[in-house]
Amino acid sequence: MDLGFWGFRHWPFDRSFSADRFFASQQHDEAMARMLFLVEESRRCGIIVGASGTGKTYLLKLLQQRSERLGRHVVRCEATGVEGDEFSGQIAAGCNAAVDPNATSARIWSGLRVRFAAMAVIRQPLIILIDHFDQVEFRCQQAVWRLNQLADSVGLKLTVVLATRDRTFPAVMQDLVELRIDIAPWNSTETSGFINSAVEHAGFRDVLFTEDAITAIHAITNGVPARVVSLSSHSLLAARGQDQLLVTRECVEAAASELLPKVDHVPAHHFTPSAQSLGKRNSGSSGVSGR
Repeated sequence: MDLGFWGFRHWPFDRSFSADRFFASQQHDEAMARMLFLVEESRRCGIIVGASGTGKTYLLKLLQQRSERLGRHVVRCEATGVEGDEFSGQIAAGCNAAVDPNATSARIWSGLRVRFAAMAVIRQPLIILIDHFDQVEFRCQQAVWRLNQLADSVGLKLTVVLATRDRTFPAVMQDLVELRIDIAPWNSTETSGFINSAVEHAGFRDVLFTEDAITAIHAITNGVPARVVSLSSHSLLAARGQDQLLVTRECVEAAASELLPKVDHVPAHHFTPSAQSLGKRNSGSSGVSGR
């Protein structure tokens, strides 16, 4: 990646986690506030629901960081493909319970009871964050219920936050969940705000993506954050390949044709250039002013 071409301090569209680059769209900001409420008030369980790519994993990572700053002990688990005993073993390891990794289920739960009791004595709240909960088997759902029962029995303040794509929640969990947080794709204003914010944070102080380019990105990705990040990044590379500073609609379409072969199925009206952007192009502006 040629950072020097634009004078970037870092690549603006990096999908790796970085708390200082969190784009606080209205809904994501509200979701974080509600999750922090769960943590601060030691509520039992909350659930984040949203389609793939809408930012649930990022929010869990950010919640982990902020919860740890509040003095909570945090265990974050990846639930995809995990079986019941493996799941409870992950929790035991994350809690620093004195349990052998190859222990039986009974020993794992015995070790968790001892550890939970010790944490209750020193008044150490525990936060368990579980990503991709829609991928777990039934025994893992039962384990979450059992963790809450165990915490109640020893007086431990436990909060569980689950992230899932499934809008229909298992019956075994319904009485446990106290707060549901729905995450939707970005609207066009949020998509534009994210792209411009990411570019500015990277150190570019002028217009880099034309309005038409941002409109095209939003239409092609349907505002799904992960897709917006990916297409914006590839559009930058397409502009660099043409040796131009400004990312235009044509750059976006070229990038999309590589990522999404059926981009031509997107309705043409989504890409109709605005009068303002047409004026800019007709005026012969092919670069970025002030650089």
